[in-house]
Amino acid sequence: MIFSSSFATDCPYPYPAAIQTALEWITSHDIANMEAGTYELQGRDIYVNIQDITTKPVEECLPERHINYLDLQYVVSGVERMGYAPYTGKETVQWDMQDKDIIIYKDLEHENFVDVTPGGYCIFCSDSIHRPCCCAGRPGSVRKAVAKIKQSLLRAT
Repeated sequence: MIFSSSFATDCPYPYPAAIQTALEWITSHDIANMEAGTYELQGRDIYVNIQDITTKPVEECLPERHINYLDLQYVVSGVERMGYAPYTGKETVQWDMQDKDIIIYKDLEHENFVDVTPGGYCIFCSDSIHRPCCCAGRPGSVRKAVAKIKQSLLRAT
């Protein structure tokens, strides 16, 4: 899991090209005023879902993991608490919907949380479980962009 902000100074070690493509697209568009929906950057290899959500108490949010895509979750407005835990393979699976590239877990151990404010983002690969849409205090409205990036684009050849 990577946690950063579009307001941070440039990292001396650039992200892989696919992540840079998604992040540059997100930060160069006026997402606050765009229609919610899906925007393809490179077909289904890299696409962005613009979402309006209402955050919920952590116990109402489901921890998830993806096998084929990583998530770059970028908060445009509001505050979203995101949970994360390293995937060990010992977790209890609640639902396995691999045809939709999502596995839902229950009874996580060693979960941590970060409050993501506007301009902040988290990158979750298949080695981490994440719990999006949690409220930081009271439930609230959040506009976010979730880039889905095929993890195969990150593999060294």
